[in-house]
Amino acid sequence: MPPLLLFDIDLTLIATSGAGRMALDRAFEQVIGVARATDGVRFDGRTDRAIIAEVLERHGHPAVRFTEVRDAYLVHLPAALAEQGGQVLPGVEPLLAALCRELPGIGLATGNLREGARRKLGHFGLWQHFAAGGFGDDHADRSRIVAAAIDALAAAVGVPADPASACVIGDTPLDVAAALAVGARPVGVATGRYTEADLRAAGAEHVLPGFTDLDRALAVLLGG
Repeated sequence: MPPLLLFDIDLTLIATSGAGRMALDRAFEQVIGVARATDGVRFDGRTDRAIIAEVLERHGHPAVRFTEVRDAYLVHLPAALAEQGGQVLPGVEPLLAALCRELPGIGLATGNLREGARRKLGHFGLWQHFAAGGFGDDHADRSRIVAAAIDALAAAVGVPADPASACVIGDTPLDVAAALAVGARPVGVATGRYTEADLRAAGAEHVLPGFTDLDRALAVLLGG
């Protein structure tokens, strides 16, 4: 059975130069009237739902305002992406192209909202590579997103949803922990704020420094 490959987005595939935080700050200012509301809030590896819930709680607003903030964020995101520039990380485009030739489909396991993921990856011309995924709309817990991603990608490519055949690729210890929690294989990529040593210590089965060595990346991701 082909492996079910599930990629994180931010600092794994792309770097948005803070566009997501910028858009979220603008959304909070619009909805609750607080400027720079995300100051001091950690983003790495966390879900959009968890981040929004934390900021609402910090500023004394009920969790039901999630929907207002979410909708405002999605409105502000395209402009923030255009302003901040950002980039596709080195080696990502050849890797995705090669995987799409080798496999019936690849997927996402991301804390981004589904529509946020589409807008981010669409901005950089990558969205079309992904057949399915798990997203941060419904769950604050990343392991539940990974479980949903396995089910979605398996259904999209017509194979059993077996966590043992799944591989989660991400740049943070939280990506690694979520994979381990559901019985998937974690592969760390040291393209974000965490080192190879950090990702190994978190339990990553393999750690790549990045994706510029295409042959090595393919061997790790497809080799089991």
